Amino acid sequence: MGNIALTFSDLRKRLAPDGAIDHIIEVMAQSYPVVNDIPWMQGNLPTGNMTTQRTSLPKGYLRQINRGVPASKSTTKQIVDTCCLLEARSEVDVELLSLQPDAQAFRRSEDDAFVQGMSQQVASYVFYGDSSKNQDEFNGLSVRYNKIGGNVGDATYQVIDVGGTKDGFLSSAWLVGWGDSGATGIYPKYGVAGIKQEDLGENDAIDGEGNKFRAVTTLFKWKPGLAVRDHRMVAAVRNIDLSKKTSNDRKDVVEAMIRAQGRMRSLSAGINPVWYVSAELYTMLTLYYSDKNSVYITRAEAQGAMPEMRVNGIIAKPVDALLDTEKKILTV
Repeated sequence: MGNIALTFSDLRKRLAPDGAIDHIIEVMAQSYPVVNDIPWMQGNLPTGNMTTQRTSLPKGYLRQINRGVPASKSTTKQIVDTCCLLEARSEVDVELLSLQPDAQAFRRSEDDAFVQGMSQQVASYVFYGDSSKNQDEFNGLSVRYNKIGGNVGDATYQVIDVGGTKDGFLSSAWLVGWGDSGATGIYPKYGVAGIKQEDLGENDAIDGEGNKFRAVTTLFKWKPGLAVRDHRMVAAVRNIDLSKKTSNDRKDVVEAMIRAQGRMRSLSAGINPVWYVSAELYTMLTLYYSDKNSVYITRAEAQGAMPEMRVNGIIAKPVDALLDTEKKILTV
């Protein structure tokens, strides 16, 4: 029951000495800037979105006088991306609320935690969602870019291998070009972007033993998905072994990130490119910045905010959803 409904222990942890709601420091909260970076687009299907990708261009021919040329056309393929359905309920015992000097502020503090938790889930799905393992998830980037090699124009060509071989001890860096012609978040046709929050008022809640108690309930719903309109607008550096900690190891990773950037389609206006790395990999980039040869790593101090790290001009952000326990990605 303690993990679902609020207990007196939860209440005490959120009270300042004067009885007011203290600022909640989410000790276990994870960072998810990727959710804030995503541009959300309404899909063209009730369950998600169908994207038409051009796979080849029409060919021109040299023509001679009094000679014709053969017909030519482009080829395309259609990709269907589905949205998942995230739902959660916040139930707060009415007796707990009666002990509060500001019941609504306390209830809002719990609602905020649900929003944070759902955002963490979506951030994880963006990178690791796999509908073949769980049909309720949407496919993330790791499923779409899960091999190394291939020809120019293939999704696998967008993946750079750093050479790590230790299964369960590897990480990845993702360069995502957010925008209408690149990667976007999606929500169902005629749906709503973001989390829908509904106050269900006071009703009966059920504890872990099946007994009822009166509680005020908030219902949260979110139907997010991910679409990549042009797979050349995403690139990745994979098989990064973070146990290798020398200056040359750090240099190899940074050079691989620069090569990955070179495989991106032209980063034109309307595209927001962002590097996403794990916290440990972000630390590696920070250490590389302190090396004497760190010409490709820059840091910009922002007033009232953390310094921005950039790799060859593109901002890099640490994301707790990215793991350092990935398996080795194989070649095509």
